[in-house]
Amino acid sequence: MKRKVIPLNNFTLKVPLLQTKLQMPRSLSSLVERPRVYSRLDGMVQNGLTLVTAPAGFGKTSAVAQWAGHKGLPVAWLSLDDGDNDPVRFWTYVTAALSGLKEGIGRETSPILHSSTNPPWETIISLLIDDLSQLPFDCALVLDDYHVISEPLVHETLSFLVRYAPQLLHPIIVGRTEPPLQMSRLRTVGQVAELTVRDLVFATGEVAAFYSQKNIDLTGEEAETLTHRTGGWAAGMQMAALSLLEGGDKAAVIKRFGGNNRLLAGYFMEEVFDGFAPNVREFLLQTSFLGRLSGPLCDAVTGMSDCGALLTTVARTCGFVACLDENDGWYVYHQLFAEFLQGLLQKRSSAQIPGLYGKAARWCEAEGLVAEAVDYYLQGLEYDQATSLIERLVPDMLSRGEIATLFRWLSALPCAVLNTSPGLCVAQAWAAVAADRTPEVEHWLEQADFAGREAEEKQPGMGGKNRMDVDRAVLRAYLALKRRDVPESLRWLAHAGQAREKVFTSARSRALQPLEPSLLGGPLGVFGHLKEKAQAMENRSHLKLRSLAAPAARAGYTLVANAEALYEWNQIDAAVKSLVEGMEEAQRAEETGALIPALFTLTKIHLARGDLAAALKVAAEGETKVKALGQPQWLLPLASLKTRLNLAAGDSGSLDDWLAHSRLDVYDRLSAARAYEHITLARVLLARRRGEEAVLLLDRLLVFAEKEERLPGTIEISNLLAIACDAVGRTKQGMEILRRNLSLGRENGYLRIFVDEGAPMLSLLQRLARLDGRERQKDEAVYVRSLVSLLRSSPLLRCSGFQAAPSSATVEPLTAKELSVLRLVARGMDNRSIAGELGVTLVTVKTHLSSIFGKLGVSGRREAVEQANVSGILR
Repeated sequence: MKRKVIPLNNFTLKVPLLQTKLQMPRSLSSLVERPRVYSRLDGMVQNGLTLVTAPAGFGKTSAVAQWAGHKGLPVAWLSLDDGDNDPVRFWTYVTAALSGLKEGIGRETSPILHSSTNPPWETIISLLIDDLSQLPFDCALVLDDYHVISEPLVHETLSFLVRYAPQLLHPIIVGRTEPPLQMSRLRTVGQVAELTVRDLVFATGEVAAFYSQKNIDLTGEEAETLTHRTGGWAAGMQMAALSLLEGGDKAAVIKRFGGNNRLLAGYFMEEVFDGFAPNVREFLLQTSFLGRLSGPLCDAVTGMSDCGALLTTVARTCGFVACLDENDGWYVYHQLFAEFLQGLLQKRSSAQIPGLYGKAARWCEAEGLVAEAVDYYLQGLEYDQATSLIERLVPDMLSRGEIATLFRWLSALPCAVLNTSPGLCVAQAWAAVAADRTPEVEHWLEQADFAGREAEEKQPGMGGKNRMDVDRAVLRAYLALKRRDVPESLRWLAHAGQAREKVFTSARSRALQPLEPSLLGGPLGVFGHLKEKAQAMENRSHLKLRSLAAPAARAGYTLVANAEALYEWNQIDAAVKSLVEGMEEAQRAEETGALIPALFTLTKIHLARGDLAAALKVAAEGETKVKALGQPQWLLPLASLKTRLNLAAGDSGSLDDWLAHSRLDVYDRLSAARAYEHITLARVLLARRRGEEAVLLLDRLLVFAEKEERLPGTIEISNLLAIACDAVGRTKQGMEILRRNLSLGRENGYLRIFVDEGAPMLSLLQRLARLDGRERQKDEAVYVRSLVSLLRSSPLLRCSGFQAAPSSATVEPLTAKELSVLRLVARGMDNRSIAGELGVTLVTVKTHLSSIFGKLGVSGRREAVEQANVSGILR
């Protein structure tokens, strides 16, 4: 089966695709027009998601294909199989199918699919939805045989597409069972329509028309009898038609036709299989396990030389064989017929089956269909051949992100085979890295070492040591970084650096530093544990890393990570210096994984200096850069950055647009790659006075960040959660969260992550200091005072978005007399002078001040003036 490379506009997939999967199938036989079904589908597709579910043989696929052809609706069609349980493969095919609707669809998303072992799924699908939103016409996406999909991530990501699909795109899912998608919200608003067995069964009039089209004349009574005996089941009607076309007593055929057993194995045996010549029967049995059939493939499997002609004959005379591609001569058996043939083969010649799989595998391997070859080798129990082929494919599969398929293959190998192959053990370790299963990485590395020693003892030179030395060393470095053991990581990288092979391939570099808007929370930032980061910078470990880990680490990553740490310690000038060097490296290498975090840090620096306009300019330049470099996966984080800057500027006009376009929700699946966007969502919800939703999301984010051991994320989310709790009246809870968070921050010297929250944080810290009083230890008190001092002098307080904390709690306003007293305090007057100015007693002034302090949540005159200024009371 020759694969065809399908160009998606300006991007050509490196993964060749089976074009027959992307073609709307032709009917297994000519079927009668079914206006009743068409009408039902016409009404359903306007609702949103359409589900077509029924057991095998009810004509689901034919009904949808006929309807689409009758309606003239542009259709992106994908026929699914077991191999599509790999999310990367699934979305590669979906993108390829959709790209046929309009030029430009998939241009940006397709490259991202294969850019890493764990692609940013929501980003990919959001970009695809943006492309589809440009469609000027109604169209359908049909996913046929969806019941073969069992991978949860496919269900989850497809749910995302279905939920946010543009109005003109109509998703239609066809399968034997209802798909486990997240449809509760869609059902609630009436956006799920279902076509079931009740709709698909043929009524008596349709049965009569079906047989009339085949030149079989039935009386009304005969049509009714057949309707009853077949239950309106399309496959049963086709079986009856074949019997009637053979001639004989029509009444007798109709009378004896019926019964499930007769309709399945009994019918296939007596009315179809036994009707063929012996050589054809043998051909059918020996090719029954093939997913798709062609003359050359069948020749290789059966040893015959005329299989192409046989296929053509069988397809013409049997209603259970369909032609997929007339030009290339590809066919497929009806699923029920294939199951019957496979059962018969198992019963008659089970010992023959492994050899047939092996023949198919060798033909596919010779034709370059290596994925199909692996599957056939595994099914034929030829594990040595499968192992050899898998080892060859591992690097490409890792670079393309096809981890699910790799796991499936490795899981199909017996432990005795897997454990004795050093290459496959290393492949398991890389797959575990991609799936973030750190304990498994250690296990498979130990097993790879053991298998390598065993192989070397048996046959010197066969242990694969040199070939896999770099992989093992980089994986050991990865594990050391997970433990935050920077010296150990450097030791392993030095070991890898001794190899001639380039140390950092794409897959390897992503393992050490995922693509995220911040490097501080990742391995190069020692997961935000700034004590360890400070030690690494002090002994110039970052320079050692850059010299060893060429070229990725020299592309600005370590310098930008250092700049982020320096910024957090409020060493702004040093941060700028490191940032400039890192950005220069990143731009030369066109490495957005370092450049984007650098731009994010640069906006923080501009904000810290009070230059909001410069920060907005940097964000806009970032969008221009990633578009020019063809890296659209960064557009959504950059849009979130702009939203935060708009919030800082007090510009709430664009928030609704961002909320709609971001397609974020408080119940979304959380990931490190999208954490920045979800935290932005919490900030927007808080600004929109939707505090309870913000608290719900932040609670979920905090659990995720703590589980991932990302310290910067934990601190930022906790800060925001404390502010949100205060805003919804849960001040006690917020204060407790802040207390715990200050301990984390003090231990690692975090400053800016608190200061950058502006006046809401200043207010919380001042109240916390007043509440805790003398109970706080000296070093804790010094830390809080340093934060308060930085906040008081921060230019951020001049940005309206960093001033008054949005609150749902009722704040008692100041009286006219209290306002008069506060204005005089702001002018620098003492209590006696204020009493003289207002003509009141000194006791009255003190009473007013006490009330002012209580209402503003402060403990002194200076704090009262600062709080009044940032809250706008004195304007």
